[in-house]
Amino acid sequence: MYVLTDDDVRVEIECIGEGWSGDYDSDDPDDAPLLRFTVLHLVDETWQAVDDASYCTGVSDTEDQEREARMARIIMREVADAVRGNMSIKRLCEELSWAGVRWEV
Repeated sequence: MYVLTDDDVRVEIECIGEGWSGDYDSDDPDDAPLLRFTVLHLVDETWQAVDDASYCTGVSDTEDQEREARMARIIMREVADAVRGNMSIKRLCEELSWAGVRWEV
């Protein structure tokens, strides 16, 4: 798991067993373990998941910490102000989940 925190906003990148068609199937050569990101907001000294801000990406888990750090920085840059402003980030996070191809570069 990779965690990036900027004051009261946190982005977590982790592999929780998801694959291309639901749960990762190691017996399927076309499947891959995919990374998920979750955005959290610090409220009353407790980290709370932001509504509609946890998505599976199209990025395979290769345990590359630098790539996960890059992903977290991109997500943080895009969502932090909206989270702090209590705005919905659902559509933005949906778009970010598909942007994973760019994170591979």
